[in-house]
Parts: sequence; C-alpha cells; structure tokens
Amino acid sequence: MANSPFPSDTAAMHATAPVKGLLYLHGFNSASCSPKARLMQRAAEQFGLPCVMPDIPPEPGAGQAAVNAAYLTLCERLTLDPADPACDDAIMVIGSSMGGFLATWLVAREAARLEGPAGPSQSVWRQGPRSVLINPAVRPARLVSEWLGSVHANPYTGVTFTVTEDFGPGLLALEAEPVTAQRTLVLLATADETLDVNDAAGLYQGSRLIITPGGDHGFAQLAEYLPAIMAHGGHRLAPATAAAMHVAPD
Repeated sequence: MANSPFPSDTAAMHATAPVKGLLYLHGFNSASCSPKARLMQRAAEQFGLPCVMPDIPPEPGAGQAAVNAAYLTLCERLTLDPADPACDDAIMVIGSSMGGFLATWLVAREAARLEGPAGPSQSVWRQGPRSVLINPAVRPARLVSEWLGSVHANPYTGVTFTVTEDFGPGLLALEAEPVTAQRTLVLLATADETLDVNDAAGLYQGSRLIITPGGDHGFAQLAEYLPAIMAHGGHRLAPATAAAMHVAPD
C-alpha cells in the first residue's frame, strides 16, 4: 500500500480556476452539525465560499435524494445549470465515510452526463466535480447482513432507525467506480477502527492518496489536512490558520 507524500499547497494547486463552492456529505448516522462538518464550513468561510451540508437520512434511497437536492441547491447558489460542464470546476464534493461513498456516486453520475444545458442537441464532455474522500466506505452493502435489524439513534438529531433488508439493494444501486483519479484526493487513517483501510487504498489507487499512520475512523486530526484539502480545490490555506480552526469532538 503505497503512500503519497503530504502535498504542499503549490503541488496540489490545479491549473483550473479555484472552486466556487463546497458540498460536504457527512457519514452514516452523523449530521450536518458534526465537528467535521463545522470544520469544513469554517474553511469555506475563509474564502467566502458557499458550503452546502445536507442532513443525509440513513436509508439509501432517501440519502441519495438528499445528496441530489443538496447538489442542485449548490448549483443554484452558484447560478449554474447542473448540465453545464462549468459545474465540474466550480464545485468540490467532500465526503466522510458513507459520505465518501455517496460522493463517489455523485461524481460518477455527473461525469456520465452527455447532454449540455441545451438538451440532446448539445453534446458535452464531463469530468465530474473534484472530490475529497475521508476514510470512505467501500461497497457498504456487504455490511448490511451484520447490521440487519439493529436499531440506531443519531447522536446529533436523536432520530432512531432500523437497518432493514432494503438497505442492501439500495446501497448496491449506488456503487460506482471512481472516475478522473487525478481529481480525487483520498485521506486514509491506517488505524481506522471501523473500515479496512486496504479496501479504500485499493479502490482509489491512482487517486491522490494521503495515508496517515494511526489516526481513527473519525479522522480527528482533520484540521491538519485542511491546507491539502483546500489546495485540491485551488485555494491556499496557511497551516497556522487551519490549526486555529480545529473543532473538538463532541
């Protein structure tokens, strides 16, 4: 499992224009008010960027709908038609755990668009938005059998739900292969206690991988990596400024 050197701001900058907005997708049974979500919002505020952070229901179909609605909301805030290829360079999607799985689906869907704003008469070439994946879930449908029938309470919203058999096919329908590897930054912690880091390292080989020794699934040290994350979106964030943004876990 090869490790990429921690990229400097200069090395990570893209030739394309800096992104104009962020979409943050939280993990399974988390919420838009989680520490990582608040941290990403603070980073966006440094550059005056809109940051859309939906609350994603745990049920796959409802989660897909929430992500799609949030993407459309961000496009609207940026006054962009989702069918416009300009969206690819204007938006960066950041996903943690299950949010990383959903981000991969969203990017692949947008990259597969063939029609521009003018409809079938306008053929376009798409890459999908840039993305940052933090300890992303890989093929989570495999885990449904282990969780089947379990009841969970969201620690932020208090909402309870049960994992049912419908979760399996719902998650399978959202599985997607990574596209445009050079536009994907993946942050992995080798001591992730929830997911096998080798799964993500294998699926996203060819992408920009930052593999940090130790750590945890929650990636508590995320503030240290904000300069690399924002550089992936074409923005320069000083390490000292990023460190001051740290949000303590709840």
